[in-house]
Amino acid sequence: MVGQQALTKIEKIVVARYGPLVLPVPLNPMSARDYREYISKFTGTEGVTAEEHLKASYSYADNLYINEEDVWMRVFVQSLDGEARKWFRELPPRSIPDIEALDDVFLKHWGDKKDLHFYSTEFGNLQRENGEPLCDFNKRFNHLYSRIPYEVKPTPTSAMLTYANAFDSQFCLLLRERRCTSLVDMQYAAFEVESNIFAAERLEGEAESRRQGGKSSSSSDPKIDKLARMIELLASEVSRLEVEQYSEVAGAPCAFPLPSPDPYRGAQEQLQILQRNKDANEDQRVKTLFHNIVMEEE
Repeated sequence: MVGQQALTKIEKIVVARYGPLVLPVPLNPMSARDYREYISKFTGTEGVTAEEHLKASYSYADNLYINEEDVWMRVFVQSLDGEARKWFRELPPRSIPDIEALDDVFLKHWGDKKDLHFYSTEFGNLQRENGEPLCDFNKRFNHLYSRIPYEVKPTPTSAMLTYANAFDSQFCLLLRERRCTSLVDMQYAAFEVESNIFAAERLEGEAESRRQGGKSSSSSDPKIDKLARMIELLASEVSRLEVEQYSEVAGAPCAFPLPSPDPYRGAQEQLQILQRNKDANEDQRVKTLFHNIVMEEE
């Protein structure tokens, strides 16, 4: 009698917990492992979509080797929390007979309610963004492809064409030349194509640098040009001084102010003094010209 009353209480608890489900009697035993420790929760208010949660729940049940339908449905109900759990408890009692019905009622309420044509249009217009890493694009592509409802889901061949067309024309051509047999193989091949393109661009850049280096070495350096200009100006000034010296020797008037000869000194000594003064004046003019040129260049 006591056992019967205890069983009745357990049944009431089970009915309250899984009321909308049609469960067999007796129930199949749950796993002895603590399945609630790693199960993902769905509240309906976080970033995880209903489709993603349902897919993760199937994967989790498969890892636990759940083969009984009533066990799987109870595990799934335990993953609902917050507003989602409140919604489930408010469903009509014994209105969900199997897994298909549970998936259907869950997705109708919490799933994406976009028009079916929206998925095909969004998937067909998918493009790799500028600077987007290839691994990130593959994740985004696969995520969008997995969310497309079965009614409008593209075939694997169509998905491969969409994937190749998501790249620029050069990348698309090289990728399609690989003639991959599956979408997974094509995504692996995309990494090889990208590596080859990077290698080709690097080699082209190195060749261009060598060509630019050859041109630079053949052309004169700006500093050398300035030095050559200074030497040219100095040479021109020296030539002019030589002409003036020649003109003076030939009888032309001297361009340098010379001191008056001292009548008390000898003629040879007077000539040496005049020549030294003249050389000193010429050196001073050359130094002044060189200083002006340097200041101009600076």
